[in-house]
Amino acid sequence: NQTTFKFTNALAEVQENGRFALDSMSQDMRLANEWGCVPFDPDDTDNINDTLSGATVPGYNANFHDFLDEEAIEGTNNTGPNGSDTVTVRGGKPGKANVESPFYPAGTARLTTSNGGRIGADDIVLVTRCGANDLLIPAEADIMRVTSATSINCDTQSDLTFAGSKSQQFENDASVIELQTVTYSIANGASGEPALFRTEFGNAVELVEGVEDLQLLYGIDNDSDGYPNQYVTANNVADFEEVVAIRIMLLVRSFADFVTETPQTYSFNGVQTTAGDRRLRQVFTATVALRNRIG
Repeated sequence: NQTTFKFTNALAEVQENGRFALDSMSQDMRLANEWGCVPFDPDDTDNINDTLSGATVPGYNANFHDFLDEEAIEGTNNTGPNGSDTVTVRGGKPGKANVESPFYPAGTARLTTSNGGRIGADDIVLVTRCGANDLLIPAEADIMRVTSATSINCDTQSDLTFAGSKSQQFENDASVIELQTVTYSIANGASGEPALFRTEFGNAVELVEGVEDLQLLYGIDNDSDGYPNQYVTANNVADFEEVVAIRIMLLVRSFADFVTETPQTYSFNGVQTTAGDRRLRQVFTATVALRNRIG
């Protein structure tokens, strides 16, 4: 009974950790290259006013804060513990706020939005116009750092101020999306166990304990039809702008040892391995379509 109880607990722990890790990674990856309703062409960004610099963002780092010149998604192959991979995603976060009256003119650093309860001081946001294209105002979107966010009108609205000035007067055809740069990797956690880490703007957080390995395959669209033609490792991706899907493979192990009667033999990333301990291991896989690129 004791052996069965220990195994059941370990199985539940591994499954819960694996599913949570996949859900978290999938959500961020689906929002890679998220630009709301503004047309985004990495080769022509004249329609986006980028105010982020060392003068507006404390600790400015182009790898974290340059959303126009850096890839929306990129990865490394076999650079982490146990030969694990890493992946970096740039884009929007779930949810958005709508711009509401009063409307402040171009050149000011203020905006009123619906109160989504998410946007706060030091957040990086993308303000996008969703109405008709005005040829007299070439920039359709601004990227800015929020310096303060104050709830107004009985908490139904937020008054935002920015470190940079707006390119135009945004009105109720515009929305505000919070941007992020996130990296997923494997490293030893606080307990000494391997874990999945989520690093946002350079700040690493241990997300899930017991994740022993992370392997990624990138779905490449070679013929520009919006669908992947092949899946390759990061070192075989010639152009990350052609990536339209990602296949995630996670190897998750139990925290407790001596769970299985004998060392477990498992298959991960096409390789069969016999463990050197008696922990329980399980493989989790998911293929995520980058919804802003696929189709």
